[in-house]
Amino acid sequence: MKINKPNKRILILCEGVTEYLYAKSLQSELPRSLQRSISVEIDYNARNDPKSLAEEARKRKRKARKERNPYDSVWLFFDHDNWLQLEAAFRIINEEGFCIAYSAICIEHWFILHFEHCGRSFQGGTEALRFLKTKWPEYHKTKLKHYEILKNGLGAAMDRAKMLRRNVQTDVPMHQRNPYFTMDKLIEFFDALKR
Repeated sequence: MKINKPNKRILILCEGVTEYLYAKSLQSELPRSLQRSISVEIDYNARNDPKSLAEEARKRKRKARKERNPYDSVWLFFDHDNWLQLEAAFRIINEEGFCIAYSAICIEHWFILHFEHCGRSFQGGTEALRFLKTKWPEYHKTKLKHYEILKNGLGAAMDRAKMLRRNVQTDVPMHQRNPYFTMDKLIEFFDALKR
């Protein structure tokens, strides 16, 4: 007799539309029963910065616990974007034990890793976007299904992200590392849910 395990309750709180669409694509590959246990949402905060995102996740985590329906896992999906509050955001993330899908400096750098190893330290999103357009001219922030289009290069991008993470100076605080990625951890999390 097969015993059904209860589904986990997972929140993925995204900084913007590009991150949201990417996470929804990952979610769509799961069996329907698992898809229902994952809430992928955008934080529509007026400030739209990582610290506000972390504070919103903390509020939602506490509310869920108070309602006796806690999250098994809370993910924050954001990028560096030269936010001044990044150090405070990472402090909250560490205090609360949140998981992160993070790209420094921007998600476009993560997309570049699907095409080539790029350990370049971009100074801003515009610079990374220009570089990405040399590899992927038809790129648009919200009008494409990024995950589906780049899926064939996903394994290579994950390996490259891990290599860059291994080679980073560990004495540099995470919010100052550039390049730095944890996107592969979100992909691995979704892969583990499928098993």
